[in-house]
Amino acid sequence: MKRILDIDMDFFQSDIAHWVTGDNRLSDDYYKSWSEKDFREFLEVRCLLSKDTPIEGRVVTNHHEAFFFWDQLINSNRIDAPFKVTHIDAHSDTGLGDNGYVYIMGELINYPIGNRRSLLNTKKVYMGNYLAYALACGWISEINFVLHDDWDNDIISAHLKNFSYEDKMFQLKGYAQGIDIGMLYERIIDGTISPTKKDKEIPFILTPWREYQAQEKYDYIVFCQSPGYTPKASDFMLQIIKEYIVEI
Repeated sequence: MKRILDIDMDFFQSDIAHWVTGDNRLSDDYYKSWSEKDFREFLEVRCLLSKDTPIEGRVVTNHHEAFFFWDQLINSNRIDAPFKVTHIDAHSDTGLGDNGYVYIMGELINYPIGNRRSLLNTKKVYMGNYLAYALACGWISEINFVLHDDWDNDIISAHLKNFSYEDKMFQLKGYAQGIDIGMLYERIIDGTISPTKKDKEIPFILTPWREYQAQEKYDYIVFCQSPGYTPKASDFMLQIIKEYIVEI
């Protein structure tokens, strides 16, 4: 099974920004970037990246571009779904803070899983929810969330097994069309309203970054700038990461 390394540049800074709108850069004075030495050491030691044997991948501006890159990999037969994802990011990107869960639970999951990508309204795929759509399309078998020191759990409970973090399992659920998912959400999570469909369980892991250590090399990589969530002082990383990537 293939393994994808999915990195956001906002992981490599002292503090985490939330609820950002637009692409105005963060303050270089408040959001302190990792040094080049520490950044390279993380890539080479923790992620097993090498300048001598770079891996194929893509540098993107906004993180939902990862979804469309993976889509291209699947359509070009470079990779088979499902695959494992290591998500190194200050955020989970599973949809907390937007209403994408309403569309996923009220419509998308009720389609056969093999048809969901072709029927997906891609205008609903954003930088903060693209992992939920990748899960809904059946692309992912496991996610390892590598956590920033100040990470605050923002994994949306709507897509968890029993709406609970206890089992560390995603299990996306579909409900009858016509149900107002947003208005009836409390009755949904307490079990009063039952789903019409449940996807298979997909495990996830929460790994503090100081405990993270890749055990084998990755097959593909995405590295995202996220300009609204990073200071300009971090942009030196965009050139460094290209030393470890064969861009496709």
